[in-house]
Amino acid sequence: MTILQTAQAQQAELTAIRRQLHQNPEIGFEEVETTALIRRELAKLGVEMPPLSTATGVLGIIRGTKPGQGKTIALRADIDALPIQEKTGVPYASVRPGVMHACGHDGHTTVLLGVARLLSGMRDQFSGTVKLLFQPAEERLTGATSMIAAGVLENPTPEVILGLHGGTETPIGKVGIWPGPFMASADQFTVTVTGAGGHAAYPHRNRDPLLAAAHAVVALQSIVSREIDAVDKAVVSVCQFNAGTAFNITPGEAVITGSVRCHDPKVRMSMPDRIDRIVGGVVGGLNCSHKLDYIFGIPAVANDPSVMEEFSISAREVLGTENVIPLERPLMGSEDFAFFLEKLPTGGIFRLGVGNAPGRVLHNALFDFPDEALSVGVAAMTAFALQQCQ
Repeated sequence: MTILQTAQAQQAELTAIRRQLHQNPEIGFEEVETTALIRRELAKLGVEMPPLSTATGVLGIIRGTKPGQGKTIALRADIDALPIQEKTGVPYASVRPGVMHACGHDGHTTVLLGVARLLSGMRDQFSGTVKLLFQPAEERLTGATSMIAAGVLENPTPEVILGLHGGTETPIGKVGIWPGPFMASADQFTVTVTGAGGHAAYPHRNRDPLLAAAHAVVALQSIVSREIDAVDKAVVSVCQFNAGTAFNITPGEAVITGSVRCHDPKVRMSMPDRIDRIVGGVVGGLNCSHKLDYIFGIPAVANDPSVMEEFSISAREVLGTENVIPLERPLMGSEDFAFFLEKLPTGGIFRLGVGNAPGRVLHNALFDFPDEALSVGVAAMTAFALQQCQ
């Protein structure tokens, strides 16, 4: 049988695992039962599992027995869920109120377990080492750094790393590829505007921070439209505005919070100064002051073009040329897989097609990862591992 046929032959088992994960979702760093399930499945296969200092997450190691000096590579899947109340109505819907797999991590985890199943039975066909990274807390954007701190990229150090994520822009049965800068960095800013509060009937006696902050929100939109080169990709979104305690009191303080997304590291590093300058000019003109708190979060994901080309070659061999497609555009969403790429730039992440059926929107209460995509992901990642570790 071909690799794809072997993966398809395990469809029933993979579907059962995926639905069990879907029914029992756990948010970041609380994936205790998920971790236990992964360990049970890997133990059945005789996969080596070094202890980790993290409370959740698993590192599996599969060593080839074929003579030779094959590479060490890493394959990564995220395992956490989101704090969303599920509304799919499927029989295997979440049993945990307010928590569901709305981003497809149940599918990602199952795909990597499927890869472990195939590679464990093909040890004599490769000479390298495959490290399976089942990462917690991707949605908290800190899970990758916790795994790195736990030493998953050491002893041995991978030469290549590959990740996957379900993509609604990609049809089921296909995988989507983008070489180069692919996903944006994600940073957070909070601006506290301070004025002088007082009675709403006498605004001339006050210094209104709410008015000043409102003008600042509008002015911040000029950063992307008037200061960033149109060929660069950037987003500045103000997402929270908090001020006031009563209808007849001018507040003494207003707080705005938002997100900044960039592809270019130089543009990213320039953003705090741009925000500080624009807010300072606007609120100062309205006789208020401000304080900017800026948190650099996740760096951008830049796929190594050579790795993505090698993945494309191996994926075409198992899925067919027509099922390996270039994506139309990069994304402004973010992924903490970027932290792995900071340590190991020879890597990338691909999109596993999940289709765009009604309700199939990531981070949505109606999202349900399609089981028919599982074997496609398993075959694509297995073929890449064999190619790299031959």
